[in-house]
Amino acid sequence: MRKSEQIISTLFGGRVLLEGIFSKHLYFILYIFLLLILYISSNNVVENTRLQNYRLEKELQVLYADYTRKTATLMQWSQQQEIEKRLKARGSDLKAPTNPPAWIKSTP
Repeated sequence: MRKSEQIISTLFGGRVLLEGIFSKHLYFILYIFLLLILYISSNNVVENTRLQNYRLEKELQVLYADYTRKTATLMQWSQQQEIEKRLKARGSDLKAPTNPPAWIKSTP
């Protein structure tokens, strides 16, 4: 048997575990696996947080656009001419005052 075949058969045949080659470095191998698992889990948490932030930013943009639209509509409805049009459309006989309100000054 050639040297490369012997190494492969030793690794895949299970002789490595029986002969104690890995048992000398078992704690180091477990430490590396633990670090690898921690790295993968922390990356997963970071990715989930970034995805959640992205979704919340998109929702915030939609809500801000809706707020802006509603504010503009309310500002338009609050104009005197628009109020008069709406009152006429509902059959009201209210009219705009002919003399505008005036300030009353009080002297101490």
